[in-house]
Amino acid sequence: MSTRTRRPAPSGRRTLGNDPPRKTGWQVRCSVADAVRRAVEEGAAESQNAFVERALVRELRELRRRRVYDAYAAAAADPAYRLEIEGVGEAFETTVGDGLTGSDS
Repeated sequence: MSTRTRRPAPSGRRTLGNDPPRKTGWQVRCSVADAVRRAVEEGAAESQNAFVERALVRELRELRRRRVYDAYAAAAADPAYRLEIEGVGEAFETTVGDGLTGSDS
């Protein structure tokens, strides 16, 4: 039985269990590819793949964040939701008041 030690992922890249790299067929403009190569040569990342992956992950994270905030905005504009939240707030005001004593106020 051999014991293999797992090499740590290069800095800046996380391995997520069974999520191996995949070669893709995406194309970018020559100027973008050249800029990525120069950035890596200047030490921005350990490889062009790592640089591009990090940029894509950042963009996807921002997309998810925008979706969440758009959902918050939609909820805030929904009269039924706002009415329900007001009711919850009023219920908690009573609860908070119950915990106060004469010396706290």
